[in-house]
Order: sequence, then C-alpha cells, then structure tokens
Amino acid sequence: MAKIDLARRAEIGRERRARTRAQILEAGASLLAEKPPEGLTIDALVEAAGVAKGTFYYHFQSIDELAAAVGARLGESFDELLTPSRIELKDPIDRLSFGFAQFLEKASSDTGWARLVVQSAQSPTEFGRGVRANLKADIAEALVQGRMSLQDVELAVDIVMGIWLQVTRGILERGTRPELTRQAVEAVLRALGMTRATSYCAEE
Repeated sequence: MAKIDLARRAEIGRERRARTRAQILEAGASLLAEKPPEGLTIDALVEAAGVAKGTFYYHFQSIDELAAAVGARLGESFDELLTPSRIELKDPIDRLSFGFAQFLEKASSDTGWARLVVQSAQSPTEFGRGVRANLKADIAEALVQGRMSLQDVELAVDIVMGIWLQVTRGILERGTRPELTRQAVEAVLRALGMTRATSYCAEE
C-alpha cells in the first residue's frame, strides 16, 4: 500500500482552493466592471464563475466582501504598475504627475481595467482608499514646500480624483487620442496651482 503524503495532499488542497478563489475573483471583477456591487447577485456570480453557491460562501461571506477583495486586487495591480518607478521620484509633484499619467495610459490600453476602476471608485473599496492616501501624501508634501496655491488638501484630492475619473470615462466612451495624457496632467496641475520643472508623462 502506497504511503500517503499528508503534507503534499494538504498542499494540493491549498493550491486548489487558491485557484477557485482566483476564479471567483476573476468572475467578480468582470461583473463589477459593468455594474456596482448592489446590482450583482450571488446567482449571477456563481454562474459566471462556474462554481456552486457553497463554494462561493466558503471563500466570501457576501458580495460586499467579494467587492472589497476585487478592489484590493485592483489596488495591487496599480501599485505594480507604478512601483518601483514612482518611489524613485523624490519630487511630490512629479510623483503625482507620473501616477496620473500611468493611470491614464493603463486605462487607454485596458478598457476592462478602466471600467472596473470607474465602478470601484463609486464605492469605498481598498483601491479608492489606497489611491486617495497616496494622492493626499503627495499633495500635502507639495503644499508644505509652498508649490501649490490651493490650500485645502482634501479638496485638492477630490479635484484630482474627479478629473482622472472623468477623463477615464471619456476614454471608455470616445477612445483615447494623441496628447490626451499630457493635456490631462497639465490640467490637473493648473487646477491645483502646482509648479514643477520636469515632466513624467508617458510617451504618446
């Protein structure tokens, strides 16, 4: 009788559960790109994921918990897009400009990702909180340096997020065009009264 490798069996079980969770997250991301969490049902989700309801509830207790996990993964994808390039930039306005430009470039090249971002931004997901925290830190540093005429940090964050969300919606509706990223970054800096010496917009 063959010896049972309990450690290997446990490892296989963990790998299988991880794949199933990723499968559910992928289906959730696809559906959440088209509608907010309150418009999504468990039935629609398990059908899209190809799993049973019991399997869904093994990994997530609710649609809201799934949406939070999707938002966290979305935030990780954005961090991967920016890191380590962003953290190498010492200037807060350059960091803000670089992140804004990279975001729009990603939205232009991956409309599914862009739709998910727009939907996620309308609810308090980990993605929205993470983006806001980074923006707030960069804007606060620029304000301390005396390089921004707008004195309200929270208002400044709202303006930046409002512009990039609206520009992203425009990309989804009308597509991108030459110079869009550069012009959008310049519009943000003007709106905040920011000054900088260099440009980190992506090549277009």
